[in-house]
Amino acid sequence: MRSDSKFFILASSLSSLFLVGCLSGNGSGGSALQSLQDGEAYSKFDVNQFAINKLVCDPMGGEVGTQDLVEGLHAKLWHLTADQPHYNKVQDYFDYGHPSNQDIFFSEVNVPTRIFSEGFPTLVGDTIKTDDGQNLVEYFAMEFDGGLRLGPDDPEGEYELALLSDDGALMLLAPADGDTYEVVVNNDGDHPTRMACGQKVTFTNDSQFKVKFKYYQGPRYHISVIPLWRKVTAETTPDPQCGKQGNSMYFDYNNQSAPKQAYLDLLARGWKPLKKENYLIPRNIGFNPCVESPQAVISNFTVTPLTGGVKVTWTTDVPTTAQVRYFVTADSSAEQLTTSDNILRTQHEIFIYNLTGDTSYTFQGVSITDNYGKSFSEEVVQQVY
Repeated sequence: MRSDSKFFILASSLSSLFLVGCLSGNGSGGSALQSLQDGEAYSKFDVNQFAINKLVCDPMGGEVGTQDLVEGLHAKLWHLTADQPHYNKVQDYFDYGHPSNQDIFFSEVNVPTRIFSEGFPTLVGDTIKTDDGQNLVEYFAMEFDGGLRLGPDDPEGEYELALLSDDGALMLLAPADGDTYEVVVNNDGDHPTRMACGQKVTFTNDSQFKVKFKYYQGPRYHISVIPLWRKVTAETTPDPQCGKQGNSMYFDYNNQSAPKQAYLDLLARGWKPLKKENYLIPRNIGFNPCVESPQAVISNFTVTPLTGGVKVTWTTDVPTTAQVRYFVTADSSAEQLTTSDNILRTQHEIFIYNLTGDTSYTFQGVSITDNYGKSFSEEVVQQVY
């Protein structure tokens, strides 16, 4: 499989790719383009594209992050309900499972064998729940989507691809200008952490491929998924670790996932986990909203009650967009997020109407800078009359 055509976003052209849907009024609706006041500007992002209260960033651990808006992978999540069979093929989860409405982003996929008990935390402190209100930690599947390329330190040549995973996983590639994906590594099925070796693919500095990883987690609690590659030549022999498995074989999950000798031997034989520099956000997604950027400082966050609603105001030290996250204090399951007009300001004012009288609501301000630094105010509880 070869590809030399460009498909994914280049950082130098990022700002020209977004059509910002600016809204009228105070951020709660409308469609007309607003007039800018002195000191205001439009954000180059539509911050409504990824609802901040449904955004999940690097949920499987690690402190990698990215400061590049075009690096990373976008993922969607499916889960099974209690009355469904426990499937042992990843595609069955997508065919028969239930999709989540969260947007999940990864800077890279490098999850050594470990206990997965905390689930998927959102940026606002919630976690993705099962139908009975428990943290989702088993019987789920994810499809990661992005672009694949050589990093700045990766030499051109032929690369053998592999997957370490618990449970099943597939790696698929397509040409950058095509939509026909081919399975290049197959590690499907219920199993402990197992290494599956796959096809060899030629990469040049100009090559970009579309890549998908399909991964599912069966019964709790161990998880692992690491895409790997190694540069090979005609003289390279098959790796002796291909097909070998065991939750204690590659990492010590009782000791912060410390690598064991089998994994260290893989590295010594030239295998490397794919890094964030190897991944590109898909063009249809546009950018990585989980990027780590400097945040604004929010001050003077105030909620003023009105008849059937509230006025919410705050100040930021740099220009940002403005949204308000709010919910009935006694029931956060139906929380809402106001729509931003995508105008950068330092003084923010949002009116929220049609609230239920004699009810206590919780409000939180959300500010996003022009480099997608994300800030949250404290939560304020206010009775609505």
